[in-house]
Amino acid sequence: MKSAGPSQSFNQRLRCAQTKFLLKRQLPQKELALLCERKPREVLQAEAPLARAGDPHAINVVAMIANFGRCDTLTPGPDFANHRTRMLAIAQRNGATAQTLHRLDDLLAEEERGPTADELEACTQAVKLLSELQPGAIEQFSAVLGRSVQALRGENDLDIEIEYSRKTLMHGDAEAEEHLAVLLLQKETPESQAEALALLEQAAATSPSAKATLARCLLQGCPTPAADRSEARKLLTDAAAAGDLIALGMLAGPTFPDGHDVDPDLPAPERYAWGQFLERLQEEGCFGSGWYGTWALTRNERPGLRAMSPSDAATAQARAAELLGPPLERTRTLLGCE
Repeated sequence: MKSAGPSQSFNQRLRCAQTKFLLKRQLPQKELALLCERKPREVLQAEAPLARAGDPHAINVVAMIANFGRCDTLTPGPDFANHRTRMLAIAQRNGATAQTLHRLDDLLAEEERGPTADELEACTQAVKLLSELQPGAIEQFSAVLGRSVQALRGENDLDIEIEYSRKTLMHGDAEAEEHLAVLLLQKETPESQAEALALLEQAAATSPSAKATLARCLLQGCPTPAADRSEARKLLTDAAAAGDLIALGMLAGPTFPDGHDVDPDLPAPERYAWGQFLERLQEEGCFGSGWYGTWALTRNERPGLRAMSPSDAATAQARAAELLGPPLERTRTLLGCE
């Protein structure tokens, strides 16, 4: 299937959404606009001094521009044209609409054309910068922990990361609080779980992502599931309304019938409505190119209205209509896919 021409505005939306999704923070509007327009060199120039000063957010920006150290993967291989044909065939077989096929074709066509000269040069410069920063980062890491790199080699990696995250945690940094909480939960001890819950409760005050992580804890158990699921569901709906993809996925339920469901007792009408909400956001590319491609290729096998009683089906339709009104518009605005 060949499209008439690249859908520049939609592809640009996908790039913008991908940038926001990867960085988990709001870039200055000028820098975001440059990345959306595939002009990362100016962004690198602005972020490089901050990265050299040790700003972790700036380092993340540099790493993203560096394609996480793999500039070679920006350029598609000689078989990409066949890959494009195969992907479109899969999407069509799985029920993609004509509009979705057109948009997917435009996205794949852009990938087939490969990176711009600006993107390749910026990637090379960013990889070089990351290489320059590495010795200082190791030295700083060792200094924060108060032990040499040689001494650290004999210690547990998870314990080291927890210790470092504790010592560098800035009050009010919700992203860092959630990161430390996730590490603590991996230890699976009563003390670490209690500390993780306290951190998540702080972070959830401002972070949709932390709300979703805290809700998962309450539903699955930290260490045991909460008897009352109402708090978890309130956290999930708040996070979902803010556009958090994890929360939306938990409310909508797994795409496949045998997928893991963190809240199997969620009423079917509510699940259906949030499924419709998530589908609309995916259709509009609100989570970036990676998620759009996955969504376009995947058959949605969540239960539909026919699986419900007439009463539940009517409730589901009414709830979906409610969510797809002003709430959807607010979420689209928050995600920047208007």
